[in-house]
Amino acid sequence: PPAHSRNDWIGPPDKHSNLRPVIFYVPPEESALERRLREARQEAQACDQRFWAGHNRAFSQEKEEFIFSRLKAKGLERRDETG
Repeated sequence: PPAHSRNDWIGPPDKHSNLRPVIFYVPPEESALERRLREARQEAQACDQRFWAGHNRAFSQEKEEFIFSRLKAKGLERRDETG
């Protein structure tokens, strides 16, 4: 964000977690309480990022395994380059 910005900046969705990262504005004369709140928000954001990235990765893998198990149960296999 530009140096003169006085707002939080929200980025595009992360490709693993689908969460939009936030760059928090730090006021020049931030009080101790404001700092604690900002740091707590940053910690929560980092925790959410880790959780959802791991959850989405596991979901995609289990979804793929489920689809292939259902195809195999029907006697079908994965498609190769020739279809």
